[in-house]
Amino acid sequence: MVKMSIGAAFSETFAFLRANWMQMLIWVGGAMLVIGLLGYLLLGSTFTALAMAPNDPTIMMGAFGKIGLFALIAMIILYAACMLIWRGGLHPGEAPNFGWALQAGPAFAFGMLVVFIAAYIVIFIVMLIFGLIFGAALGGMGGFGGDMNAGAVGGGAMVIGAILYIALIVFMLWVQGRFIVAGPVMADRLTRNPITGLSESWKLTQASQWIIVGFYLIFTILMIVYGFVVGMIFGAILGGLAGGSVGMAIVAMLISAAVIYLPILMLSFSMPVGVYRALGARSSSDVFA
Repeated sequence: MVKMSIGAAFSETFAFLRANWMQMLIWVGGAMLVIGLLGYLLLGSTFTALAMAPNDPTIMMGAFGKIGLFALIAMIILYAACMLIWRGGLHPGEAPNFGWALQAGPAFAFGMLVVFIAAYIVIFIVMLIFGLIFGAALGGMGGFGGDMNAGAVGGGAMVIGAILYIALIVFMLWVQGRFIVAGPVMADRLTRNPITGLSESWKLTQASQWIIVGFYLIFTILMIVYGFVVGMIFGAILGGLAGGSVGMAIVAMLISAAVIYLPILMLSFSMPVGVYRALGARSSSDVFA
Protein backbone atom coordinates (compact mmCIF):
# COMPACT_ATOMS: atom_id res chain seq x y z
CA MET A 1 0.00 0.00 0.00
CA VAL A 2 1.29 3.46 -0.96
CA LYS A 3 1.31 6.18 1.67
CA MET A 4 -0.29 9.31 0.26
CA SER A 5 0.89 12.88 0.74
CA ILE A 6 -1.48 15.83 0.95
CA GLY A 7 0.51 17.66 -1.72
CA ALA A 8 0.15 14.72 -4.12
CA ALA A 9 -3.59 14.57 -3.47
CA PHE A 10 -4.03 18.26 -4.31
CA SER A 11 -1.80 17.91 -7.38
CA GLU A 12 -3.74 14.93 -8.73
CA THR A 13 -7.09 16.57 -7.95
CA PHE A 14 -6.30 19.69 -9.96
CA ALA A 15 -4.67 17.61 -12.71
CA PHE A 16 -7.91 15.67 -13.11
CA LEU A 17 -9.90 18.90 -13.11
CA ARG A 18 -7.70 20.53 -15.76
CA ALA A 19 -7.90 17.48 -17.99
CA ASN A 20 -11.64 16.83 -17.65
CA TRP A 21 -13.36 20.16 -16.95
CA MET A 22 -15.09 20.20 -20.33
CA GLN A 23 -16.34 16.66 -19.86
CA MET A 24 -17.62 17.61 -16.40
CA LEU A 25 -19.49 20.60 -17.79
CA ILE A 26 -21.12 18.44 -20.46
CA TRP A 27 -22.22 15.64 -18.15
CA VAL A 28 -23.22 17.81 -15.20
CA GLY A 29 -24.94 20.35 -17.44
CA GLY A 30 -26.77 17.61 -19.31
CA ALA A 31 -27.79 15.92 -16.06
CA MET A 32 -29.12 19.18 -14.61
CA LEU A 33 -31.03 19.91 -17.82
CA VAL A 34 -32.67 16.48 -17.80
CA ILE A 35 -33.47 16.78 -14.10
CA GLY A 36 -34.97 20.23 -14.64
CA LEU A 37 -37.20 18.99 -17.46
CA LEU A 38 -38.30 15.95 -15.46
CA GLY A 39 -38.98 18.16 -12.46
CA TYR A 40 -41.19 20.39 -14.57
CA LEU A 41 -43.06 17.42 -16.04
CA LEU A 42 -43.46 15.52 -12.76
CA LEU A 43 -43.95 18.37 -10.30
CA GLY A 44 -45.22 21.26 -12.41
CA SER A 45 -48.88 20.64 -11.63
CA THR A 46 -48.23 19.18 -8.18
CA PHE A 47 -47.31 22.45 -6.47
CA THR A 48 -50.23 24.22 -8.16
CA ALA A 49 -52.62 21.60 -6.79
CA LEU A 50 -51.09 21.94 -3.32
CA ALA A 51 -51.50 25.70 -3.41
CA MET A 52 -55.16 25.39 -4.42
CA ALA A 53 -56.00 22.74 -1.81
CA PRO A 54 -53.35 22.84 0.94
CA ASN A 55 -55.43 20.85 3.43
CA ASP A 56 -56.46 18.00 1.15
CA PRO A 57 -54.69 14.84 2.48
CA THR A 58 -55.15 12.99 -0.83
CA ILE A 59 -53.34 15.69 -2.77
CA MET A 60 -50.63 15.91 -0.12
CA MET A 61 -49.96 12.16 -0.23
CA GLY A 62 -49.85 12.23 -4.01
CA ALA A 63 -47.42 15.15 -3.91
CA PHE A 64 -45.10 13.35 -1.51
CA GLY A 65 -45.15 10.31 -3.77
CA LYS A 66 -44.25 12.36 -6.84
CA ILE A 67 -41.54 14.27 -4.98
CA GLY A 68 -40.05 10.99 -3.75
CA LEU A 69 -40.10 9.54 -7.28
CA PHE A 70 -38.47 12.68 -8.66
CA ALA A 71 -35.75 12.59 -5.98
CA LEU A 72 -34.99 8.96 -6.82
CA ILE A 73 -34.76 9.67 -10.56
CA ALA A 74 -32.61 12.75 -9.92
CA MET A 75 -30.24 10.71 -7.75
CA ILE A 76 -29.87 8.05 -10.45
CA ILE A 77 -29.09 10.67 -13.12
CA LEU A 78 -26.59 12.60 -10.98
CA TYR A 79 -24.68 9.55 -9.81
CA ALA A 80 -24.67 8.16 -13.34
CA ALA A 81 -23.13 11.44 -14.54
CA CYS A 82 -20.56 11.20 -11.76
CA MET A 83 -19.61 7.67 -12.85
CA LEU A 84 -19.30 8.78 -16.48
CA ILE A 85 -16.97 11.59 -15.40
CA TRP A 86 -14.74 9.26 -13.36
CA ARG A 87 -14.67 6.54 -16.02
CA GLY A 88 -13.95 9.01 -18.82
CA GLY A 89 -11.16 10.66 -16.83
CA LEU A 90 -9.51 7.39 -15.82
CA HIS A 91 -9.86 5.86 -19.29
CA PRO A 92 -9.68 8.76 -21.77
CA GLY A 93 -10.91 8.09 -25.26
CA GLU A 94 -13.28 5.33 -24.24
CA ALA A 95 -16.88 5.61 -25.45
CA PRO A 96 -19.40 6.46 -22.69
CA ASN A 97 -21.14 3.41 -21.25
CA PHE A 98 -24.55 4.75 -20.29
CA GLY A 99 -26.04 1.39 -19.35
CA TRP A 100 -23.27 0.68 -16.88
CA ALA A 101 -23.38 4.23 -15.45
CA LEU A 102 -27.13 4.11 -14.83
CA GLN A 103 -26.63 0.94 -12.77
CA ALA A 104 -23.27 1.68 -11.12
CA GLY A 105 -24.21 5.19 -9.98
CA PRO A 106 -27.23 4.19 -7.87
CA ALA A 107 -25.38 1.09 -6.62
CA PHE A 108 -22.54 3.30 -5.39
CA ALA A 109 -25.01 5.70 -3.75
CA PHE A 110 -26.78 2.81 -2.03
CA GLY A 111 -23.48 1.39 -0.77
CA MET A 112 -22.45 4.73 0.71
CA LEU A 113 -25.90 5.13 2.26
CA VAL A 114 -25.52 1.79 4.04
CA VAL A 115 -22.06 2.82 5.28
CA PHE A 116 -23.28 6.09 6.73
CA ILE A 117 -26.37 4.50 8.28
CA ALA A 118 -24.01 2.09 10.05
CA ALA A 119 -21.81 5.01 11.13
CA TYR A 120 -24.80 6.88 12.56
CA ILE A 121 -25.92 3.76 14.41
CA VAL A 122 -22.47 3.59 16.03
CA ILE A 123 -22.73 7.28 16.95
CA PHE A 124 -26.19 6.75 18.43
CA ILE A 125 -24.94 3.85 20.56
CA VAL A 126 -21.92 5.84 21.78
CA MET A 127 -24.08 8.85 22.62
CA LEU A 128 -26.56 6.64 24.46
CA ILE A 129 -23.80 5.02 26.54
CA PHE A 130 -22.24 8.38 27.42
CA GLY A 131 -25.65 9.79 28.23
CA LEU A 132 -26.41 6.94 30.62
CA ILE A 133 -22.98 7.12 32.27
CA PHE A 134 -22.91 10.88 32.75
CA GLY A 135 -26.58 11.04 33.61
CA ALA A 136 -25.97 8.62 36.47
CA ALA A 137 -22.75 10.42 37.48
CA LEU A 138 -24.42 13.84 37.54
CA GLY A 139 -27.34 12.46 39.52
CA GLY A 140 -24.99 10.92 42.09
CA MET A 141 -22.86 14.03 42.43
CA GLY A 142 -25.93 16.19 42.79
CA GLY A 143 -27.17 14.02 45.64
CA PHE A 144 -23.90 14.15 47.58
CA GLY A 145 -22.52 17.59 46.83
CA GLY A 146 -25.57 19.73 46.33
CA ASP A 147 -24.97 23.25 45.03
CA MET A 148 -21.24 23.20 45.88
CA ASN A 149 -20.44 20.71 43.18
CA ALA A 150 -23.14 21.66 40.70
CA GLY A 151 -21.03 24.21 38.84
CA ALA A 152 -17.94 22.01 38.67
CA VAL A 153 -19.89 18.95 37.56
CA GLY A 154 -21.83 20.97 34.98
CA GLY A 155 -18.64 22.54 33.62
CA GLY A 156 -16.92 19.17 33.42
CA ALA A 157 -19.89 17.71 31.58
CA MET A 158 -19.78 20.56 29.05
CA VAL A 159 -16.08 20.00 28.41
CA ILE A 160 -16.57 16.27 27.98
CA GLY A 161 -19.55 16.93 25.72
CA ALA A 162 -17.45 19.26 23.52
CA ILE A 163 -14.67 16.67 23.30
CA LEU A 164 -17.21 13.98 22.39
CA TYR A 165 -18.73 16.21 19.71
CA ILE A 166 -15.30 16.86 18.14
CA ALA A 167 -14.52 13.14 18.32
CA LEU A 168 -17.74 12.34 16.46
CA ILE A 169 -16.86 14.84 13.71
CA VAL A 170 -13.42 13.26 13.38
CA PHE A 171 -15.05 9.83 13.25
CA MET A 172 -17.32 10.86 10.37
CA LEU A 173 -14.35 12.38 8.51
CA TRP A 174 -12.48 9.13 9.06
CA VAL A 175 -15.40 7.09 7.68
CA GLN A 176 -15.58 9.40 4.66
CA GLY A 177 -11.83 9.08 4.17
CA ARG A 178 -11.78 5.27 4.32
CA PHE A 179 -14.40 5.01 1.56
CA ILE A 180 -13.47 8.10 -0.47
CA VAL A 181 -12.15 6.16 -3.46
CA ALA A 182 -14.95 3.58 -3.65
CA GLY A 183 -16.56 5.38 -6.60
CA PRO A 184 -13.33 5.75 -8.63
CA VAL A 185 -12.55 2.06 -7.98
CA MET A 186 -15.94 1.09 -9.43
CA ALA A 187 -15.38 3.38 -12.40
CA ASP A 188 -11.85 2.15 -12.99
CA ARG A 189 -12.90 -1.52 -12.90
CA LEU A 190 -16.21 -0.94 -14.71
CA THR A 191 -18.08 -2.81 -11.99
CA ARG A 192 -21.62 -2.39 -10.71
CA ASN A 193 -20.85 -4.03 -7.37
CA PRO A 194 -20.50 -1.42 -4.58
CA ILE A 195 -18.92 -4.02 -2.27
CA THR A 196 -15.94 -4.17 -4.63
CA GLY A 197 -15.51 -0.40 -4.45
CA LEU A 198 -15.98 -0.19 -0.68
CA SER A 199 -13.68 -3.11 0.16
CA GLU A 200 -10.94 -1.94 -2.21
CA SER A 201 -11.19 1.62 -0.86
CA TRP A 202 -10.77 0.27 2.67
CA LYS A 203 -7.59 -1.53 1.59
CA LEU A 204 -6.12 1.35 -0.41
CA THR A 205 -6.63 3.93 2.35
CA GLN A 206 -5.25 1.77 5.16
CA ALA A 207 -1.76 3.29 5.21
CA SER A 208 -2.91 6.89 4.67
CA GLN A 209 -6.20 7.10 6.56
CA TRP A 210 -5.31 10.04 8.83
CA ILE A 211 -3.50 11.86 6.03
CA ILE A 212 -6.70 11.55 4.00
CA VAL A 213 -8.71 12.94 6.94
CA GLY A 214 -6.36 15.93 7.06
CA PHE A 215 -6.58 16.42 3.30
CA TYR A 216 -10.38 16.17 3.36
CA LEU A 217 -10.57 18.68 6.22
CA ILE A 218 -8.24 21.18 4.49
CA PHE A 219 -10.10 20.72 1.21
CA THR A 220 -13.48 21.34 2.86
CA ILE A 221 -12.24 24.45 4.69
CA LEU A 222 -10.79 25.88 1.45
CA MET A 223 -14.07 25.27 -0.38
CA ILE A 224 -16.05 26.98 2.39
CA VAL A 225 -13.69 29.97 2.36
CA TYR A 226 -13.87 30.16 -1.45
CA GLY A 227 -17.68 30.04 -1.44
CA PHE A 228 -17.89 32.67 1.31
CA VAL A 229 -15.42 35.15 -0.23
CA VAL A 230 -16.58 34.80 -3.85
CA GLY A 231 -20.21 34.79 -2.72
CA MET A 232 -19.77 38.11 -0.93
CA ILE A 233 -17.96 39.71 -3.86
CA PHE A 234 -20.29 38.55 -6.61
CA GLY A 235 -23.34 38.87 -4.39
CA ALA A 236 -22.66 42.57 -3.90
CA ILE A 237 -21.86 43.16 -7.59
CA LEU A 238 -24.75 41.17 -9.02
CA GLY A 239 -27.16 42.46 -6.38
CA GLY A 240 -26.42 46.00 -7.51
CA LEU A 241 -26.79 45.09 -11.18
CA ALA A 242 -30.14 43.39 -10.61
CA GLY A 243 -31.64 46.67 -9.45
CA GLY A 244 -34.96 45.14 -8.40
CA SER A 245 -35.65 43.54 -11.79
CA VAL A 246 -36.94 39.99 -11.67
CA GLY A 247 -35.26 39.07 -14.94
CA MET A 248 -31.92 40.48 -13.85
CA ALA A 249 -32.27 38.78 -10.50
CA ILE A 250 -32.64 35.39 -12.25
CA VAL A 251 -29.61 36.15 -14.43
CA ALA A 252 -27.66 37.14 -11.31
CA MET A 253 -28.60 33.86 -9.62
CA LEU A 254 -27.45 31.85 -12.64
CA ILE A 255 -24.14 33.72 -12.80
CA SER A 256 -23.62 33.22 -9.06
CA ALA A 257 -24.29 29.50 -9.40
CA ALA A 258 -21.83 29.24 -12.31
CA VAL A 259 -19.10 31.20 -10.53
CA ILE A 260 -19.53 29.86 -6.98
CA TYR A 261 -21.17 26.46 -6.92
CA LEU A 262 -20.08 24.95 -10.24
CA PRO A 263 -16.32 25.13 -9.45
CA ILE A 264 -16.98 23.61 -6.01
CA LEU A 265 -19.01 20.82 -7.58
CA MET A 266 -16.32 20.12 -10.18
CA LEU A 267 -13.60 20.06 -7.55
CA SER A 268 -15.73 17.72 -5.43
CA PHE A 269 -15.95 15.34 -8.40
CA SER A 270 -12.19 15.59 -8.95
CA MET A 271 -11.14 15.03 -5.33
CA PRO A 272 -11.91 11.26 -5.03
CA VAL A 273 -9.98 10.54 -8.22
CA GLY A 274 -7.14 12.76 -7.00
CA VAL A 275 -6.90 10.70 -3.81
CA TYR A 276 -7.21 7.48 -5.82
CA ARG A 277 -4.26 8.43 -8.03
CA ALA A 278 -2.24 9.82 -5.11
CA LEU A 279 -2.58 6.42 -3.42
CA GLY A 280 -0.72 4.90 -6.35
CA ALA A 281 -3.68 3.48 -8.25
CA ARG A 282 -3.13 3.27 -12.00
CA SER A 283 -5.75 2.89 -14.69
CA SER A 284 -5.17 2.09 -18.33
CA SER A 285 -3.71 5.57 -18.75
CA ASP A 286 -0.81 6.56 -16.51
CA VAL A 287 -1.48 10.25 -17.03
CA PHE A 288 -4.70 12.16 -17.46
CA ALA A 289 -5.52 13.01 -21.05
